Amino acid sequence: MTIMDLKQEWASLQSKKCCADCKTTKTPLWRGGPAGPKTLCNACGIRYRKKRACSRKREDVAKKQRWKMPQYLRLLGSDTNMAESLRDL
Repeated sequence: MTIMDLKQEWASLQSKKCCADCKTTKTPLWRGGPAGPKTLCNACGIRYRKKRACSRKREDVAKKQRWKMPQYLRLLGSDTNMAESLRDL
């Protein structure tokens, strides 16, 4: 194979490339998605990244909202029944 053949083959592969989400074939930039690198068009890649970032924030908030026993109750030690009843207040 000559260099010209390789260039033509590469060009034909590039023209067959389409977005995994919206199936467009023309985009200024190919972005990574759930299927791997350079599988989403620019618009779908941005949407995917924003959605993923939002779900990560929700997970972080959920982790922070878990009830933690206050320090003064931890000092009581084995009296967990009292701690359980205070948590329900």
